[in-house]
Amino acid sequence: LMIMVIMAVMPPSVARADSRIDAANAVITAMVRDMVSYLATDAGNASARRTTVTRMLDTYFDLPTIARFSVGPYWRAASTEERHIYNDTLRLAMIGTVVNNFDQLKGLTFTPTDSSPKGDNMVLVRGHFSDKSGQRSPVMVGWRVIIPVDGPAKVLDVEIENISMLVTQQQENLAIIRQNKGRFGALIEAMKAKQTTK
Repeated sequence: LMIMVIMAVMPPSVARADSRIDAANAVITAMVRDMVSYLATDAGNASARRTTVTRMLDTYFDLPTIARFSVGPYWRAASTEERHIYNDTLRLAMIGTVVNNFDQLKGLTFTPTDSSPKGDNMVLVRGHFSDKSGQRSPVMVGWRVIIPVDGPAKVLDVEIENISMLVTQQQENLAIIRQNKGRFGALIEAMKAKQTTK
């Protein structure tokens, strides 16, 4: 009964904000729980790690939107084929980055601190990663989660110590494209070259 009374007097905008925050918190909680569960059984097998990281990125991150945002206005100038190739190349690059740094995730604990709506369809979930051994300093992390009207909530961006990883990636990508006279394919070539040297 008390819940019904609260819902009756609560402004619709507040109720919507609360539901968005709940959805964002739920996806971050599920993602962290999924990661912790795998880390507890990780035996260092590279193939198994890649499979797990791939599944987690596909499940919890909005990769198509990340791809579009990461190249800014040049997305519209890219051909359909270039967009497909870039999507695949960026996805592989993200998977490779996480796999190559996987051991750094061990021993970390995520503690949420607060969540706040950012516009109509996004929520920023903040917290910090701390090292159980105390050998590494805590790191503040923010997850920008998109809350679509007709789909699951997914992560768009990760902020580390208030620095957006997506904005940083976009700046690097735009620099490469502009250095090559606006040629979108130059970015794809640079990314593939970087992957082959790892």
